[in-house]
Amino acid sequence: MENFEMSKNSTGAAHQKIDALIALGAGEIVANTLNKLISYRLEKYRGCIAQIEAELKKFEKNYKMASDVFYREFEAGNLGDAGDYFEWSSLYENILLYRERIEKMEALITNH
Repeated sequence: MENFEMSKNSTGAAHQKIDALIALGAGEIVANTLNKLISYRLEKYRGCIAQIEAELKKFEKNYKMASDVFYREFEAGNLGDAGDYFEWSSLYENILLYRERIEKMEALITNH
């Protein structure tokens, strides 16, 4: 999927640019731009979730089990180590990751 980890240097540079723009009176523009960027990322993450959910449905149909139930059982060691299980688990973990990112980003929008 995607990897958006920033180095400390690039994060620091971004903060400096944002701070400079705000100091120059462009705070509203910065806020609007950031909200648009966050909204864009939210839509991308939701799209990723939709794609992964389509893949999960194949496993759920094949094994007649919901992914959340499967994941709990697999993590508890109750299902064995079939290759499909590792793929299914990985896909479900991606869903959890994107949901976490969405939650954090939505909080940024609602807090401002």
